[in-house]
Amino acid sequence: MPTYKVSNDSSRDKAIKVYGGSQVVKAGKSATVENRKEFTNDQIQHLAGLGVVVAPSENPKIDKPKMSKPESKSTKE
Repeated sequence: MPTYKVSNDSSRDKAIKVYGGSQVVKAGKSATVENRKEFTNDQIQHLAGLGVVVAPSENPKIDKPKMSKPESKSTKE
């Protein structure tokens, strides 16, 4: 899966459309975004017009939230 470094230089949060939904990049922040397909030049140019810089990521390390396993409830009495 292609991975991108996205920098939001605008004054508003931006939602980047990715496979399975979207990923919000806060105003003035950067994030690593993974998508199922490569972004097209039209998509990258559109985001650039909104103040968002998209570049291929050289280090595709993504911080994914850790999911905790639900605690099993035993019904021993």
